[in-house]
Amino acid sequence: MSSRRVGLLFISLLAIALSCSADPPPVHDTDGNELRADANYYVLPANRAHGGGLTMAPGHGRRCPLFVSQEADGQRDGLPVRIAPHGGGAPSDKIIRLSTDVRISFRAYTTCVQSTEWHIDSELVSGRRHVITGPVRDPSPSGRENAFRIEKYSGAEVHEYKLMACGDSCQDLGVFRDLKGGAWFLGATEPYHVVVFKKAPPA
Repeated sequence: MSSRRVGLLFISLLAIALSCSADPPPVHDTDGNELRADANYYVLPANRAHGGGLTMAPGHGRRCPLFVSQEADGQRDGLPVRIAPHGGGAPSDKIIRLSTDVRISFRAYTTCVQSTEWHIDSELVSGRRHVITGPVRDPSPSGRENAFRIEKYSGAEVHEYKLMACGDSCQDLGVFRDLKGGAWFLGATEPYHVVVFKKAPPA
């Protein structure tokens, strides 16, 4: 094989290796800045006519644990969250990226005096799996109840996204109302909830 062909083969292999090792694109906030694991954000609906930001609320006759829910008032931002790589990630990489496993927790205190980290509940409540806070009551063998992903909203030219719960498989997350017509809860349902991330003041 000629030296020229060897050179072309090396360049091709290098290009393939670089493309395979490239990091996924970052998630951006409403100001166009990359989301960081050391900052706080409000999770807001892309269309504020559809309500306010995500928060915590009791529901279905339970005082604790608290459910991840949506503010009914479109003027309310809800509670700030902290998003971090699910496996901890490299200490130097503070950027939150698309299609990668993350953990999400509210930066707030509650009367339940327990963790505010999100997880998808294994129990069906009113026929749906909810996103709730607090300890996982019945962990699966994979232990991935607290694994979530942020994906680009299909067709969006701006920084709009959808959330997915990614335990043994990934499910879109949407908001739905309880059977009594009260609070709106986040859980595995369609259509998915289109969101944006607004940077919150430091806690």
